[in-house]
Amino acid sequence: MISAAQIRAGRSLLNVKQSELAKSAGVSLATLNNIERGVGDPRSSTLEAIERALFQSGVEVETDGATESVRLHRLARPSAYETFHASQRILECLSRDSLLKVESILFFARRDHAVREGDDAVKLCLMLVGRVRTVLFDQVSFTMATGPRTAEAAGILLAAFALHADHLFYLDRPTEDTTLAPLSDAVARLREADCRALDHPKALIDVFDDWDAKCVRFGDRPGHPLADLLRLTGRGGTTPALGTPV
Repeated sequence: MISAAQIRAGRSLLNVKQSELAKSAGVSLATLNNIERGVGDPRSSTLEAIERALFQSGVEVETDGATESVRLHRLARPSAYETFHASQRILECLSRDSLLKVESILFFARRDHAVREGDDAVKLCLMLVGRVRTVLFDQVSFTMATGPRTAEAAGILLAAFALHADHLFYLDRPTEDTTLAPLSDAVARLREADCRALDHPKALIDVFDDWDAKCVRFGDRPGHPLADLLRLTGRGGTTPALGTPV
């Protein structure tokens, strides 16, 4: 079970406040404060929630009875998720409450070495650069080939534009398959790439699909994330302020 010292060390590595970790773990600030000071006898479920929140943010703790260790994984490449669960994980990272503390988001399209042509030949990917940690989502097969896939991609873009509009970037052409490179090499390559500020989703979508065609097909569907994205950003050009009618 995680110790008070490991919790303090984990917070320090992530550079987050007690209030931020408490909210992420779903515990009260007073409870976390008492645990870190060694006051009281916390429930195992409370300690597990705190450890889980730290682990999801890249902090790994170990205890073998003789030693305690705390390790931060500064680079992460989540395994190939089913797209729905992957999109939920990304939305959690983009949240204002995320301990990742996103500072910039790089969207890019990569060629899939296993698919030579067709709607699935190029995949939508993103790299989230946080305060102390970078997470590369390039092993998930995000495309806009179908209605559900378009909804997933549009939902991610909607959250990105709504919460991080001033920190969005993209590559204006598909890259070679980054999944073939080790994580550190792939991240280094993307950091060195000639990226551009992403002022509107059209610029990104047109790299690997057809923005205007997607707007015609899904833009008027009530409840579809692309319709919400259109209301937020408009069909093209400059991005209007949040709440501006389009």
